[in-house]
Amino acid sequence: MRIVGLTGGIASGKTSVCKILKEQSVPVISCDAIAREVVEQGCSGYIKVIKQFGQEILLPSGEIDREKLGSLIFNNEDNRKLLNKCIHPEIAKVVRKQLLWHFLKGTSLIVVDIPLLYETKGLSKYFTSIIVVYCTEKQQAERLIDREEYTEEEAAVRINSQMSLQEKKKLANHVIDNSGLFSDTEVQVRDLIPNLRSGIWPVRELVGASLVAVVSLSLFFF
Repeated sequence: MRIVGLTGGIASGKTSVCKILKEQSVPVISCDAIAREVVEQGCSGYIKVIKQFGQEILLPSGEIDREKLGSLIFNNEDNRKLLNKCIHPEIAKVVRKQLLWHFLKGTSLIVVDIPLLYETKGLSKYFTSIIVVYCTEKQQAERLIDREEYTEEEAAVRINSQMSLQEKKKLANHVIDNSGLFSDTEVQVRDLIPNLRSGIWPVRELVGASLVAVVSLSLFFF
């Protein structure tokens, strides 16, 4: 099983790329989606976050106010680490189960979408290859302001809290340029898929490498 990492920056277009991959029958594990699931009301991640940050971050419905929580972590490295400590083990449990399920199912190619793949030291070596979804920093800011109604300052804080996309491009095996039309991005993704699948490994090597990667990611993840 080839395990490909997918990363980028905030508002760079990872969700769009994941959508195209799924439409082309490539399974995707989205850590963003899992991160939202593990803090849903009643989940263990939710309980940990409330215990750490208090009732003040809750909406009247009892759900976590993501905007309020975001303002606490994007401006405070200590708070970010505390949040990661609460939810990353919960994310890891779900990722581990999904990876093992796909391995046992015989999936040949799977993509794991990890926003902070390069920021998490030592994680990149466990992937067959890594895709970076790129757009300009100006486009990131414009999308955040338009989509999330952030001020320019709020958008800048969130963008600058991550490694720049220019740096990530230099480290990537493959780059999807999402600075243009969606149709252009779609063509790039479709053209890339055969490349990700290409090459035939001996069965023993393939099984061994896949098992090592799955176990290593399961133990190391986040």
